[in-house]
Amino acid sequence: MKRIIINLLVLMVLSFNSCSNLLNEDPKDFVSPQGFFNTEDEVTSALYGVYGYLHDIYIGDYEKIFIADIGVDNMITRQSPRVDVYQYYQMDAPTVEYSTFWKNHYAAIGSANMVIARTEKSALKEEFKNNIIAEARFLRAFFYNNLVLMWGDVPMWLDELNVEEVSTVTRTPKSEVLKQIIADLEYAAITLPGKREVKDQGRVTSWSAKSIMARVCLLDNQWQKAYDLSKEVIQSSPHKLLNDFNQIFDFKNKFNDELIFVIPGLTDVKGSQIHSFANPRGRDESGKVDALFKEGKKAIRPDGTIVSSSGELFQGWGMFNTTKNLLASFEAGDTRKDIMDWSGLTMTDGTRITFDGGDGGGSGHYMLKWIAFDEKANNGSRDIHHIRLAELYLIQAEAANELNKPAEAIALLNVLRERAFGDSSHNYASSLSKEEIKKAIVNENRWELCGEGVRRWYLIHWGYDYLYNAVQALKDENPRAATNIKPHHVLFKVPDEEFIKNPNLGVNNPGY
Repeated sequence: MKRIIINLLVLMVLSFNSCSNLLNEDPKDFVSPQGFFNTEDEVTSALYGVYGYLHDIYIGDYEKIFIADIGVDNMITRQSPRVDVYQYYQMDAPTVEYSTFWKNHYAAIGSANMVIARTEKSALKEEFKNNIIAEARFLRAFFYNNLVLMWGDVPMWLDELNVEEVSTVTRTPKSEVLKQIIADLEYAAITLPGKREVKDQGRVTSWSAKSIMARVCLLDNQWQKAYDLSKEVIQSSPHKLLNDFNQIFDFKNKFNDELIFVIPGLTDVKGSQIHSFANPRGRDESGKVDALFKEGKKAIRPDGTIVSSSGELFQGWGMFNTTKNLLASFEAGDTRKDIMDWSGLTMTDGTRITFDGGDGGGSGHYMLKWIAFDEKANNGSRDIHHIRLAELYLIQAEAANELNKPAEAIALLNVLRERAFGDSSHNYASSLSKEEIKKAIVNENRWELCGEGVRRWYLIHWGYDYLYNAVQALKDENPRAATNIKPHHVLFKVPDEEFIKNPNLGVNNPGY
């Protein structure tokens, strides 16, 4: 893991400066094929520059993982301009968040295209070149898929273009972009290794490609392909479900067997902010325990550590709270709820303190999936888990149900149920109808993957009514979203400034 992150520094000028805005600068001006891409180390460093955008988008610009969970029925955050646009459906107004997300993704795509083009032209060994190109194509597909999820039809180019050429590109239909995404992932799947050495952990594998492709196909209703891919990952990959749900998210249990695509963080090199985003804010919760600490009492932290000060507990901004609606939906005995609901403290003398979210508008229920105690603020080692094996069980279950294989769908769901409850006493009955299985899939998806950055996309995949009903279910906790949501919010608004840069983009998405 350290190797991939440390090598990002090699290309600071190349990738983080020269490609920071592809629409305004020509990346060809910074590095020539003659001056770089001549050795395997140079090419690998260039590839790490593309990986660097994952850190910018998901670890540095931390709320990007939360776009899919805030503003639906899973999570709520205190009011902040950075997240209000998603939480309250204020997508019609101009916002720097849209612009930043768009620019960062196209900068990443431009960097990936550069690596692909220049690696192909290099005189290096074919096997090495093919693997580098496969990784770059995976990353390009990943970035394009993010754009498609948010905007539908988007500009697509696969070559290394200069700024004048980019500023004339029209929007490509979503269906065509998806074809290219799948083509890139298929190439990665057949070219990349199935497992990485420890020194290369964080680089994608063939199983990463197949897993992301399974998700892409499912969200596009390509049932058979999604079924085949997810089944292959479950049955043939080295990835396994952990026995203890909570252990998946122990931030010291890095690259555990369930994790398939991980974006690593490393303190003081490419540190993560996500733990700070999720951890409670001191001003909201510390007043409830400070007096007890002054009396010499101690508290038991969720990780079992005995602490004697608020600073050892509340180390963040309190921006990512679990909704009361989600917590109420869990069945009794479902251990997945535990990690979703840090709602208070037990002192060593048995005194119980309950959180309330303070004056910030949060719920007072904090998600431990992303909290990492005692990490440096805004500079920690908490990784982003982008896809794990449990999601492949849900993908195969949904595809199986759509392909009229109910027994198989139920069996897959019950694997996750048995882990959650510790036995088979809560398994779904074999007599469930297709509609009942679909309802179970929707619920299990929510309980299993809450806070992992996929909820909005699955709701939209199931249909606008699912998104609308999820938002309305939260009308007491998030009334503004319940009032503001409209059918056109299944897509986001293309940033206004992009039409100024490129008139060939045409008109904005419907409703904007």
